[in-house]
Amino acid sequence: MNSVAVTDHGNLYGAFEFYTKAIEANVKPILGIEAYVAIGDRTERKPTGIRDRGFHLVLLAENNTGWNNIVKLSSDSFLNGFYYKPRMDHETLEKWSDGLIAINGHLGSSIAYHLCNYVESGDEGCWELAKQEALWHAKTFAPNENGEPRFYIELQRHEVQEQMAINPHLVKLARELQIPIVCDNDAHFLGEEDWDAHDTLCCISMQKQKLETERLHYPKDLYVKSPEQMLGLFKDLPDAVENSAKIADRCDVTFDLTKSHAPVVRVTGPDKITPFKKGDPTKWFKEQCQRFTLHPYDSQVDTDVSEEELKKDCDLALLNLCEAGLVWRYGVEGITDEIRARLERELRILSDKNISAYFLIVWDFVDWARQNNIPANARGSGVGTMVGYVLGLSNACPVKYGLLFERFTDPDRSEYPDIDIDICQDGRSRVIDFVRKKYGHVAQIITFGRLKARAAIKDVARVHGLAPGDGQRLANMIPPELNISIENSLKKNEEFQKAYDDSREVKTVVDTAMALENHARHVGVHAAGVVIATEPLENIVPLCRASGNNETVTQWDGPTCEKIGLLKMDFLGLRTLSTIELCKELVRQSLHDDVIWDAVGKNKKTDSHPLDLERINLEDSRVLDLFRRGDTAGVFQFESGGMRRLLKTMKPAKLEDLIAANALFRPGPMELIEVFCSRKNGEEVVPVIHDIVDRFTEETYGIMVYQEQVMQIVHTLGDIPLRDAYTLIKAIGKKKHKVINANRPKFVNGAVEKGLNKKLADELFDLILKFAGYGFNKSHSTGYSIIAYQTAYLKTYFPVQYMASVLTFESAAKKTEDWAPYIADCKRTMFPDHTSANKHVGIEVGSPDINQSDALFSVSYNEDEERSNLCGQIRFGLGAVKGAGNTAVEAIVSERNDSGDYKSIFDFCSRVSGKSANRATIESLIRGGAFDSIHGVESRASLLAVLDKAISIGASAVKDKESGQGGLFGVSEQTEAAESVEQLDELPKVKPWTKSQALEQEKEVLGIHVSGHPLDECGEALEAWCTDSVLSLQTSKDGRRIVVGGVLTGVRIVVVRSGKSAGQKMAILSLQDRVGKVECVIFSNAYQKYAALLQQDAIVLVEGKPDRSRGELQIIVDRITTLNDAPLYLAKRIEFTFHKAESNGATKGQMEFVSGLIKQAGAAKTSSGATPAEVVVHVISGEHTTTIRSQKRVVIESKLVQQISEVIGEHNIRIISGQSV
Repeated sequence: MNSVAVTDHGNLYGAFEFYTKAIEANVKPILGIEAYVAIGDRTERKPTGIRDRGFHLVLLAENNTGWNNIVKLSSDSFLNGFYYKPRMDHETLEKWSDGLIAINGHLGSSIAYHLCNYVESGDEGCWELAKQEALWHAKTFAPNENGEPRFYIELQRHEVQEQMAINPHLVKLARELQIPIVCDNDAHFLGEEDWDAHDTLCCISMQKQKLETERLHYPKDLYVKSPEQMLGLFKDLPDAVENSAKIADRCDVTFDLTKSHAPVVRVTGPDKITPFKKGDPTKWFKEQCQRFTLHPYDSQVDTDVSEEELKKDCDLALLNLCEAGLVWRYGVEGITDEIRARLERELRILSDKNISAYFLIVWDFVDWARQNNIPANARGSGVGTMVGYVLGLSNACPVKYGLLFERFTDPDRSEYPDIDIDICQDGRSRVIDFVRKKYGHVAQIITFGRLKARAAIKDVARVHGLAPGDGQRLANMIPPELNISIENSLKKNEEFQKAYDDSREVKTVVDTAMALENHARHVGVHAAGVVIATEPLENIVPLCRASGNNETVTQWDGPTCEKIGLLKMDFLGLRTLSTIELCKELVRQSLHDDVIWDAVGKNKKTDSHPLDLERINLEDSRVLDLFRRGDTAGVFQFESGGMRRLLKTMKPAKLEDLIAANALFRPGPMELIEVFCSRKNGEEVVPVIHDIVDRFTEETYGIMVYQEQVMQIVHTLGDIPLRDAYTLIKAIGKKKHKVINANRPKFVNGAVEKGLNKKLADELFDLILKFAGYGFNKSHSTGYSIIAYQTAYLKTYFPVQYMASVLTFESAAKKTEDWAPYIADCKRTMFPDHTSANKHVGIEVGSPDINQSDALFSVSYNEDEERSNLCGQIRFGLGAVKGAGNTAVEAIVSERNDSGDYKSIFDFCSRVSGKSANRATIESLIRGGAFDSIHGVESRASLLAVLDKAISIGASAVKDKESGQGGLFGVSEQTEAAESVEQLDELPKVKPWTKSQALEQEKEVLGIHVSGHPLDECGEALEAWCTDSVLSLQTSKDGRRIVVGGVLTGVRIVVVRSGKSAGQKMAILSLQDRVGKVECVIFSNAYQKYAALLQQDAIVLVEGKPDRSRGELQIIVDRITTLNDAPLYLAKRIEFTFHKAESNGATKGQMEFVSGLIKQAGAAKTSSGATPAEVVVHVISGEHTTTIRSQKRVVIESKLVQQISEVIGEHNIRIISGQSV
């Protein structure tokens, strides 16, 4: 077998991957498609009752023309013919038939349809319809210029009776019409043994289970048969076998992977920029940018200009924009020879690679975005370009931070780079729409979801009937390593291997999952990627439609699009940029411009504006102090507990330290963190290796943290070109030993020539192998660290506005329990004037308020409060209230802005129409506390009681106002009517809600407690009994005993399916304290003991051990305790104090009485797990205190404590927990 054809149903998703794999295996690839052909017009989308999904037709590309036509046919079938399936029709097949071989006859095809009807009915009309169909195909796919046929009648011999029944008629039809026949084999899996794995894959895709009988089952003989098997099946029809070989010989398609489809633009603009004289350089730069206009270019339409002219214009425009950018970034006097040389070299390379236009297009949409207040920044290796920096695409000077252009693109190779752009998520869709409308030939990029190890096990377990918990348990045994395989997981995890060995069911699941690992599971759309071309994309790549919308999408993924010469651009939505933009807007809205300048101590005459974040001081000690404190809640990239701990240890003194922290805090290089911090802080000496190595690792204290450092060392010390150094780094990451071994002697020889001895050079190369695998892209780390610094700057100087922005976007993007900790973070946030002597900590986050809240979280000030960056509170947005839609919120805020604050519930209902805010909305506002500032929190129950009356009175007032009634006596009567509404402020006397009731109602409509917390009343008890908070657990070591308290916000009961506890119950709990939540697992033995305590919203203490063996942090629960019962299990000691001066001579009697109670109590309840506590007695006589430690231990029951407190007073009893000692 030397040729293989792949014809997927209705698509070309796998065509290129198949082509490249076949070429690598020295097998001839035959490209084609099993198309769906509509009966009539493909654009008609209405049922006909006859194969609305289309008849099947096999099309094979005989040559490149045929392949181009298949691409057009497939694209059109998605874009214009989709109805259940992507459909072609006779019109498109006639239009694009050149170079194609068509095969018709298997079940599902048009000819087979008519012949099946003929076999069933004997109706000669059906035979005639089959003949007409065959003749149309023979005419449409007429013989080629060599006289070779391009249409064949198809024969298949499988275990399908319908096909076997029509096969003789297919042969008869072919002989009668003198159409050649061909045999083929419908193959859905590779080998006979693969049927079961394929059946499982079908179940996964169809959401079925293996044991279901009423589902699709493919015949077991649909595997790839050998030539001998096919000859045996069709020994009576040798010409059918011969024709299959002839077709294989004729089909010859090659992809030209050297051709560039890079976009080109026409540019209008000046030949030179206007020199900068004085003033605001940012304003001047924007003015220069506006002088240049890009126009889309279509190679098939714009024939009046040559490619050479286009290229020349693009190169000149890019040069001029960069010249302006140099002045903007560095000032006229700040452009050094090194900076200019770097820019000129990059421009030369971009021109040589013919991608100046690409940079211009990226600049064009980024410039448009910024003009429309949509922030955008390059990320990844694009940050390392001087061109990107001076154009404003990126935020880091590549010379200052040592960023390599070679990390972005190889000057000596033809492949093109891609510039990833982070865009404010609120404006991202507008930017993509701008590009699509302006440049026309644009498509988003498809993605293929692959069955990675964990997903494969979960999916296979599900279709094999395992409970979700059991499937998840197996999947969690896969180690949390990137791209780890199931096979390697078995080797690395003994528990996984044991489960595999001990259970036939688990073995079947795992073996099947291994067979399906890395198979494509589903298609999606790249969240950010698009391709742009200068001609219709269907001339280059097959297209389709995104599921659920009308967007045009490539049928090939991003890497494939790049391989065929298309340039990919990534439009990534970054929430942080949205947060920054909203913060700046809130600062401008809430503070006068003079106050903004004063807030950061800047001079209007000489400095840039405080909110021009591109030009802020990146060495501000106050901002760096925030990092050193680890006060990084809401700070991009630096929020996690582990990162905060790193910052406190590292004590960053400059941006470069933050860049290193960002790069180090990842699996792998984390092991270097301790050494890095020790060397930075002078606790460990930085070793001396070689001048070159020492120079490139100076900023990271002798540690190779970045890929750029490794590249420079390999290049400078080992005389290996930078492009090859980058290739080596990639090879190290992918463990390509051939490339690694080829470069070792080159490096060693080069290092020896520069004075390093051979042994040390070998050791250094081994060190490079280690660090290159860990090394991070410095360009990316730098870009993101600057954004992180910008967020910290805003938090430092404008804390209220910044945290309001954080809450706005985090609450919209995350579950309540995930963003709620930011409320607690607000209470720990420092104001700019905070000092150790003059503490100023804590931002109040208030409930929604109809007179102060906007739609989103907002900044508010009390009437007597100065409007500065040192004051203010955050208000919940009205939009955060459950049931308060956009229409209602807009109406409430608009009326308040127009006519002033609302004075009562009656005033509110008389001014806001019920069409905008209905009863349910107003009720939610009341329950959420939005009327508290008018009527008080204690009036929430009364407000609900009077609501219907208020709505009725208000509706009449609104109706009169809208109809103009009352105008008989002029404005005065309307004023009197308004005043009468205002006088209706008496509320009915209704029993107020208790605090817990109010909090419960509040949480129901807000998703969070704002005016208080259920744990408020038990804060001291929790502090006494808990060893940890949920926050501190994030950095806690696994396996140690901990006690954590909180509210059970989730209780999920699970039945154990296998093992010793099969059939028993266990539970998965969500425990939430004031600052966060954690998942707790209580297995069956403990569940049986404590099931009664597992109630939603119950306040409990959880005793157990932290565990991360399954990925995310969990607590494995040993015991659940209520706060009342905590002394029984968690008390270490009970102390009694007797004061002789207070007892009037009764001390001895009191002591004897207490002793008697203790003896009676003894060690009761120890059988239930209670822990007897030590007893300590203090006797105070004057200034002398005698302490007696009793030999007796006692279980501390509440009844005992109550009895003793009646004798000596509650204040003389102290219970000490194990963690307090």
